[in-house]
Amino acid sequence: MSIKNTLLCGAALVVCAAFPALAQDTLRIAFIPQIEGIPYYVAMREGAELAAEELGATYVQEGPTSTNAADQLRIFDSFVNQGFDVIAISPLDEETLKPAITRAIDQGIVVLTSDADAPGSDRQFFVAQALDADLGYTLLDETVARIGENGKIAIVSDSPTIQSMQNWIAAVQERAETTYPGIEIVSVDHTDGTAQRAYQFATDAMTRNPDLNAILGMASTTCPGIAQAVEAAGAIGDVMTAGFCSPNTARDYIKSGAMPFSVLWNPADLGYLTVWVGHHLANDGQISGDFEVEGLNRTIQYLPETEVIVLGAPAVFTEENVDDFDF
Repeated sequence: MSIKNTLLCGAALVVCAAFPALAQDTLRIAFIPQIEGIPYYVAMREGAELAAEELGATYVQEGPTSTNAADQLRIFDSFVNQGFDVIAISPLDEETLKPAITRAIDQGIVVLTSDADAPGSDRQFFVAQALDADLGYTLLDETVARIGENGKIAIVSDSPTIQSMQNWIAAVQERAETTYPGIEIVSVDHTDGTAQRAYQFATDAMTRNPDLNAILGMASTTCPGIAQAVEAAGAIGDVMTAGFCSPNTARDYIKSGAMPFSVLWNPADLGYLTVWVGHHLANDGQISGDFEVEGLNRTIQYLPETEVIVLGAPAVFTEENVDDFDF
């Protein structure tokens, strides 16, 4: 794919000049997910590797084996010490990373957040899967369409230090207050990044609230746990689960009826866009408005007031379409 250095003015795309030739050493781009090995981040890796191949860059992805902020910081520092040109990260804890991000930028490294943000840090751009408000609104709107406008909902999330998930929770709460006053959010619990802990929180929520209508999972790691809890309780049809998880993770639960739908986006496209943006910036490209990415065949939205680059709108996966996707 031929990528050109683009100067973007408002929504108009103006092609200025070809990128300067790469230095003798191949551009190196790293991404640090919140946890290693889950299907969501495997799909991000596949999209990122495709972009790196097309752009002639080297891509490395490494994350912690559990959602541990200290381990994530050690991986970040390792990539800095190795002299990577671009480091993207899905932050577990903004405060832990702030000084490290500043040091990396001072050394001339392009630092992006992707998948989750650290807006109070010096990161240059956040490559976002979708707007936080749209994600939260979509999750609650789809839930209400199935349980009705009066009911009780429990929320199970990952670590409270993950800002994106906190934003999604806030969007769900705001939507309930302003649009669905008959919806009561009875609890918000935070796990240690394991399905087992999510299972326990979901079970506890059903025990405390015999009339509970739904349990919402804010992370791919929580979706299996909450759905398994409903299945184990024999509560399919009485308590609905839903959340932000990949089609492959949600498929069995969608088909069992425990989780009628999942909200997400295509993580392979997010990985592709993250590498494209990092490569563009490392080659002195600029972003100041909406722009086209040829490999994704779409217009990418840019929000200058927050320096956020948005992949697109959320997707809803149901029994009707879940088998059309493989990630």
